[in-house]
Amino acid sequence: MPVFASSYFSLDLPTLCVVAVFIVLTGGMLLLFSWFQNRSEPALALWGSAYIVGAVGAALLALGEPIAPYWSICIGNGLICCTYGTMWAGARSFEGRAISIPLVFAGAAIWIVACQVPDIYRSNEARVFLLSVILAIYTLFGAREVWHARDRELISRWPTLAIVIAHSGFLLARIPFAGAMALMALADRSHRVGVFVMAFEALFVFFCLAFLRVSMAKERAELLQRRSAHTDTLTGVANRRAFFESGTPLLDRTMAERRPAALLLFDLDRFKQVNDTVGHQGGDRVLQAFADLVAATLRPGDLFARLGGEEFACLLADAPMAEALQVAEQVRSRFAAVTFAGLTTTVSVGVAMASDAGRDLSALLAIADRALYRAKTEGRNRVAPAPLVLIDAKAGEGMRLAPSKNGAAAMAAPLIG
Repeated sequence: MPVFASSYFSLDLPTLCVVAVFIVLTGGMLLLFSWFQNRSEPALALWGSAYIVGAVGAALLALGEPIAPYWSICIGNGLICCTYGTMWAGARSFEGRAISIPLVFAGAAIWIVACQVPDIYRSNEARVFLLSVILAIYTLFGAREVWHARDRELISRWPTLAIVIAHSGFLLARIPFAGAMALMALADRSHRVGVFVMAFEALFVFFCLAFLRVSMAKERAELLQRRSAHTDTLTGVANRRAFFESGTPLLDRTMAERRPAALLLFDLDRFKQVNDTVGHQGGDRVLQAFADLVAATLRPGDLFARLGGEEFACLLADAPMAEALQVAEQVRSRFAAVTFAGLTTTVSVGVAMASDAGRDLSALLAIADRALYRAKTEGRNRVAPAPLVLIDAKAGEGMRLAPSKNGAAAMAAPLIG
């Protein structure tokens, strides 16, 4: 604890190191406890382990004179280098990137080797310079991982990035004042405030990062749960729930801007025969292949989902009928050219246009369903456009069907295989 005198305070560095040990150790236990609760996030284990190693390094620095100076200066700071390297490894793991073990411990190895050089070991300026550079590099590497995050929706990512970048600046700011930072022998009281600020800045960073890392892991788990609730587990595309939750505002926005929108409804032909021929696992592979084919055909802003079974839907924003029919025909022809275990599979497509404001997604889906039924009854493996339909904006009632090309009005009917 700081000891106050008449007109100034005297910093007791060993006591400050003891406080650092306690804070860092507590942060490590918090991270490890969070990992025990969420074993699917190994980054928490890496961060927790880094904190534990850092606590040991801080303890060696706190002991100072009672032990050999080599252990305090060389090994203690070497463990601090390991701490920063492991924290960087945790950041890479959190973003799903590979970890280079040699790079994790490269900083500690460089430090220990440098301490074997008498001119470096006896020079406080040289040691502060080298240690600050090593720690700042690891910190900036960690900031880069946070900046290139795979889940940019995580709110805790931004304060984490700000703290990490600021900490790297503090580390580099120590270099010009290396001569005033003889950490084990503070004889000049005028420099103790600077040491006090630097030390407590590090404690603040480690304290805040522990909670922010836990918060990021929690946000990641919640995000994965939301994605799971909106994703079809077999094909990886959106499910029915996600289609309506995302498609309704997309359609409303498109209609409000007076732009055309098209709904494509796909149904794989005679899929029961596919399952009977190649088995349910083979049928699953057919569904996955079809989903991949459609996803590769569509534009980035299009909404594609599996509604259930062998039925899929796609909402094309800002797409006139000609373009919608072209996309549907591309999917149909490409899928018909693919064989699975010698079996040729086909798909029928119903296309419905939404060209007036107040279009309801459920009603539009029903119109595409009628067009799909016509494609099925006319021989399958074809694309059938629906006639223009006007729907009441409030309840989707009062539908008027225009005649189709063959003169027959599209009628509601259950799908056939």
